[in-house]
Amino acid sequence: MSESTTTTTTRRVPGGTSGGFSTTLFGFSLRGSLLRGRTAALALLPLTVAAVAVVVLAATSVPARYGLQTTLAGDLLVGLVVPIVALVLGIGAFGDEREGGTLPLLRGVARPRWHVVVARAAAAWVSTVVVCLPAVVACAVVGTSINLPAGDVLAGVVLATVLSAAAYCGLFVLLSLLARRGLLAGLAYVVLWETFLAGLAPALRGLSIGSYGRRVATLAIPGDVPLGTVAATGVTTSALVLTGVAVVSVALASWRLQRMDVAGA
Repeated sequence: MSESTTTTTTRRVPGGTSGGFSTTLFGFSLRGSLLRGRTAALALLPLTVAAVAVVVLAATSVPARYGLQTTLAGDLLVGLVVPIVALVLGIGAFGDEREGGTLPLLRGVARPRWHVVVARAAAAWVSTVVVCLPAVVACAVVGTSINLPAGDVLAGVVLATVLSAAAYCGLFVLLSLLARRGLLAGLAYVVLWETFLAGLAPALRGLSIGSYGRRVATLAIPGDVPLGTVAATGVTTSALVLTGVAVVSVALASWRLQRMDVAGA
C-alpha cells in the first residue's frame, strides 16, 4: 500500500496575514520617503527655525521671548514648516509614480490597493514629523525658557505638529491621486488659501487646516493669540477636526485608487 502525501503551498503575502495592514509596505514606503535627496533638502526648513530659536535664546531676555514664541510655534512651525514638508512628502506618495508612468506597477502588489494608500500616507506622516523634529524641539525649549508649564508646551507643540501633519499629509496624498500637477495645486492651496484667504475671511478660516493646528499650538503660546490666525473652536475640537480631516482624506484616497485606471493615470 502506498501513501500519497498532499502538500499545500501557501503563497505568502508581504507584511503578514492577507487581512491585515502590511507593515512591509509601510517599511518600504517609509524608507522611500525618508531616504531621498529632497527630504534632506526639506530638513533645512526646520533646522532654520531651530537656528532662529538658538539666536533668540542667546540674544534676548525672557520678556522679549513671549512674542517670539508665538511667531516660532504658531507662524513658522505650524503655519509654514509643517505644511510645506507635508506637501512635498504627501504629493510624493503617488505623484512621482504618476509622472514617471510607473503607477501601473501597483497591479503586481499582492495587497488591496487601500493598503497601499494607508501605507504611503502613514509613511508621509511619520516622515513629516521626523523632518520637523528640530523645529519642534526648538519651540519647546523656547516655551519652557519663558516659564510656561513644560507639560502644556510639549503638549501644544507636539500635538499641533503631529495632528497638522496627519491632516496635511492625508489631504496631499488624496491630491496626488486627483491631479497630475498635485505639487502646484498643493502649493497654491498652502500659499493662497492657508496663508492669505483664510486669514482675511473668518468664514473661510473654518476650512483651514492651519487655523486648527494653530489653535492646538496655543497650549504652548503665552497670552492671547490674534483671533485672525486660529479657528474659532476649542483645543479639543480642533484636535478632533484635524484627526477627522486625516481619516476622511485617506479614506477618499483609498476609494480613488481602488477605482482609478492605473494604466491610464
